[in-house]
Amino acid sequence: MNKTTSGNSLLDISDYYIPLDLSVVFGNKNNFVLEIGFGDGDFLIEMAQRYPEKNFLGIEIKTKRFKIAVKKAKNEKNGNIKFLHMNANIAAEEIFTKNTFSQVYINFPDPWPKDRHHKHRIVNTEFLQKLSKIMKADAILEIASDHKDYVIHSLDVFNEITFFKSKYPSPEYLHNVPNRLHTKYEKEFRKEGREIFYLMFTNNK
Repeated sequence: MNKTTSGNSLLDISDYYIPLDLSVVFGNKNNFVLEIGFGDGDFLIEMAQRYPEKNFLGIEIKTKRFKIAVKKAKNEKNGNIKFLHMNANIAAEEIFTKNTFSQVYINFPDPWPKDRHHKHRIVNTEFLQKLSKIMKADAILEIASDHKDYVIHSLDVFNEITFFKSKYPSPEYLHNVPNRLHTKYEKEFRKEGREIFYLMFTNNK
């Protein structure tokens, strides 16, 4: 029996041929939206509720957070949200077909602040190349962070490549985006008075 039917948000890729045809997973060809590193799932769940005409897929590598999100979404009945437990690099390279996603979110990624750990940052040229391939032409990539050094580093990476173009004028980030949902972490950071940075890019492949 298919484990990803309505009301069950857990996506078990062993039920499907790889690369995934998400129209089979969700049972329709509505636009597909991806969140990489969804934490406890609050942002993605609320997005799925707000936009029932879209399909939402989240990827999370941390087991505890993944289980929390699946539990929170267990009462979702419309079937437009699925959670995948795996490494985003592997998923982008091996699991999804080309030209799949119309929008991608990376909300508050781990900044890996120490210099020797920068190689672990998810915003890097190799990963962005993989991401561009599974996104549709002109699809939107949004990144949110409270870590200015990470933002500057990310913008340096984007400025070195040609397949993503910033939607925002210099300095290429905003501190507020009207009507954008706030993640759990973002709400906490704002209470602490932290500065939030939003980046937005179009896929120009």
